[in-house]
Amino acid sequence: MVIIYGPTGVGKTALADMLAAKIPAEIINMDVGQFYTPLSIGTAKPDWKRAAVPHHLFDIINEPRNYTVSEYRTLLYKMVQEVIARGKLPILVGGSGFYLHSLLFSLQAAIKDVDITPFYASDANLWQELYKIDPARALQIDKADRYRIERALSIWHATGNLPSSYAPIYNPEADYLIIFVERNRKELYQRINDRVVAMLDQGWIAETQALAETPWQEFIQRKNLIGYSEISDYLAGSKTKKDFEAMITAISTQTRQYAKRQHTFWRKLEREIKKEKQYTGKSIGCLEVINLTNIKIDVYSNELLKRLSLR
Repeated sequence: MVIIYGPTGVGKTALADMLAAKIPAEIINMDVGQFYTPLSIGTAKPDWKRAAVPHHLFDIINEPRNYTVSEYRTLLYKMVQEVIARGKLPILVGGSGFYLHSLLFSLQAAIKDVDITPFYASDANLWQELYKIDPARALQIDKADRYRIERALSIWHATGNLPSSYAPIYNPEADYLIIFVERNRKELYQRINDRVVAMLDQGWIAETQALAETPWQEFIQRKNLIGYSEISDYLAGSKTKKDFEAMITAISTQTRQYAKRQHTFWRKLEREIKKEKQYTGKSIGCLEVINLTNIKIDVYSNELLKRLSLR
């Protein structure tokens, strides 16, 4: 399977479409926001229903609930095997690093049946609580990463065991090529700024407004999906031109910061995979990085197709 990962707005979808148009392939979603049916414009969801090649795992959740990485891993590998059985290449595309990590590193079996639903009060200093219990695990988690902090604490309360004792193990279930797609920072940031404006022109405000005062509104805020909260604040205000411009600036800034975090995640994942290969001897999987500022996407796709035909 080919996995295309990289920062938001870099051009992952365009690369996947170009590859899939030239060889028998099917595209599988790896972006968490695009799992949810009502979230389309704000998640940059492709027009997958009208695509020339089959697309999978888009619009698979119709209710505001979390989709666990274990659920995703199970469903995705089932889909991968089905695509391979049809004689086609599975191309995974998306920017959700947590889900990418789950494909390569599985949780130890002992934790799979544990109820780890978060249950903490919103005003608690959860990171400090986790640090007192399990400093090793706390130091692996950013203090602002509430989801992972709550999850670690829930493991502790459900099992009585340190969360760090449930470290994931390197266990990919299929051979893979991960392509990390990047661009020079100035170009990427300009693409991000332009895309925010384009998404607003496409109706992002109306999409957000349609979810107001529904269970989706609270869910989106809890998931911290970029842009929706800023649009909700704009709609609740005076909606002046100045407010509109401030909203665009806030969304663009958050998106650029997210792109930075995706770069950071990739560097960490790359080190992690190389370390696992070194110490476990597992040779499965390849990694490569391409910079679309320095190489044309069609040139790279043609070169990649030649290499894939030799595998």
